[in-house]
Amino acid sequence: MLELFRKLQAILPAKDKIKLLLLLVLMVIGATLEALSIGVIAGFVSVVANPEILFNIELLKPVLEFFGIETSQDVLIYGAIFLILVFASKNLYLITFKYLKARFVFHRYRSIFNRLFNIYMNVPYSFHLNRNSAEIIRNVTHETREVVQGVILPLLQITTEALMVIVILLLLFIVEPVITLATVLLLGGTSFVFLKVTRRRMNKYGKKALKERAKIIQTANEGIGGFKDATVMNRQPWFIEKFEKSMDLLCRAHIFKDLTRQSVRHVMETIAIIGMLLIALFLLFQGHPISYLVSILALFALSVHRLLPAMNKIVSDYNVLRYHAYSIDPIYNDLTKLKIQEKSSKEERKLPLEEKIELRDVSFSYNEKEDAVLKNISLSIYKGSAVGIIGGTGSGKTTIADLILGLLTPTKGEVVVDGKNILDDLQAWQRNIGYIPQFIYLSDDTIRNNIAFGLGEEDIDDEKIERAAKMAQLNEFTDKLPEGLNTFIGEHGVRLSGGQRQRIGIARALYHNPEVLVMDEATSSLDSITERYVIEAIERLKRDRTIIIIAHRLSTIKNCDKLCLVKDKRIVAEGDYNSLLEISKDFQEIVKSAD
Repeated sequence: MLELFRKLQAILPAKDKIKLLLLLVLMVIGATLEALSIGVIAGFVSVVANPEILFNIELLKPVLEFFGIETSQDVLIYGAIFLILVFASKNLYLITFKYLKARFVFHRYRSIFNRLFNIYMNVPYSFHLNRNSAEIIRNVTHETREVVQGVILPLLQITTEALMVIVILLLLFIVEPVITLATVLLLGGTSFVFLKVTRRRMNKYGKKALKERAKIIQTANEGIGGFKDATVMNRQPWFIEKFEKSMDLLCRAHIFKDLTRQSVRHVMETIAIIGMLLIALFLLFQGHPISYLVSILALFALSVHRLLPAMNKIVSDYNVLRYHAYSIDPIYNDLTKLKIQEKSSKEERKLPLEEKIELRDVSFSYNEKEDAVLKNISLSIYKGSAVGIIGGTGSGKTTIADLILGLLTPTKGEVVVDGKNILDDLQAWQRNIGYIPQFIYLSDDTIRNNIAFGLGEEDIDDEKIERAAKMAQLNEFTDKLPEGLNTFIGEHGVRLSGGQRQRIGIARALYHNPEVLVMDEATSSLDSITERYVIEAIERLKRDRTIIIIAHRLSTIKNCDKLCLVKDKRIVAEGDYNSLLEISKDFQEIVKSAD
């Protein structure tokens, strides 16, 4: 439990310590008011049963005279008014406190949610290569809520109820210490035994639920994302069975949690009834008068009536806390251990390309335990040139592109622009790059908003949209649409052809008018006719931009000024198409296989 508090403290802002202290003070006041309200009711019952008790108190005589309280009827009327005022004031205070507590809790939800999403959007690209997206989605959408509602909120509620239990027990102890001690042992002992019995299984099911939530999201992503393939190959039963298995395990965990939480009240209620009967018998055997017996039973009945829900809440919330305790681990790990680089969403300066881009003796591996993906790569790309990088699958072509884009950091060597390491001002460099991947991510939005991907409506420049669409030859089909660029394209662009999706990708890359264009297998999924149209669109861009094309199709890079052949993690040959055909046997093999 101490470890849980340490992790919770680490993920909450420093200023929350003061807010928590203020909440604690408010809790103490609330608990005191609850105890006083119980004492007031018990006193009211005693005074109504025997008004002489009130009239015999010397200190109260001036007050009674001031209000003109002389008869038992006056005592009842003024006592009732006083009781109403006490309970109205108490409940108004408690409503205000609960509002402040809810405000604190759900502002923490917003804070943790926003910070976590901000981290995931700004961590190095290599992080996403090594993490399953289902875990990331689970952490953002589910575990943040579980940390707040299953850890922070129960902790606050346990503290609130525990303080109230302590204050009420102090009141009872002053009146009847022996009976109060017996009550504490009875209710406290029952709670302890209940928690002891359920603790291990609660931990087990909480850990299992965390794991199954990630599996459910992963299966849903894979099944729905690969719906077309699954349907054609008749693989839906496998996804359904996997999904149902995880849901079954998750349901078992939830059933145990809810059964445990709801059982507490019934157990405590049974113990409380037995306790009240024992108290009555104890007082009766001691020879106390019936009037005293009534007042004491009234006090203990009211106290137990308030203590029961409190103890029930403490025990059930503690079990909820144990169940959801594992949710804090992935949130804590990512909030405290991931390093991010804050990026501005505003248009700022670009790092210009005056002469050339260089890879200087660059090597790269994804981690220390794996072999290098690239070894001692040196490459110069001059301004205004078109350079094609070709090689077999797994040769390292895409890794070269990712290094130039600044998505990956060289293990050895450096990527420089006009002698300046791009990592010294990475954002400025990335603002001057247009990137066209093999698979264009398209949101369920208009063509216009997909070109200006990631920009708010108020930040979109329609002149830039029109210019980019024209350069990508996108207007050849948008002009035929009734709504033109404002046409909705469906999720992932399902209403578009491959060539149309690719042209949107080109237009997106050109929106900010970059000097450098990087294409990573941008035509590999297209048929030869569609590829030709896309290549024509790219050919028109050569005049004013430096273009880097990663491809395995010769038709895509045939007209480049320079080709680089990557094999066995190195660049083994450089030159234009014809010179490579003369000097490189590996390139000759590629040409032959293409024929």
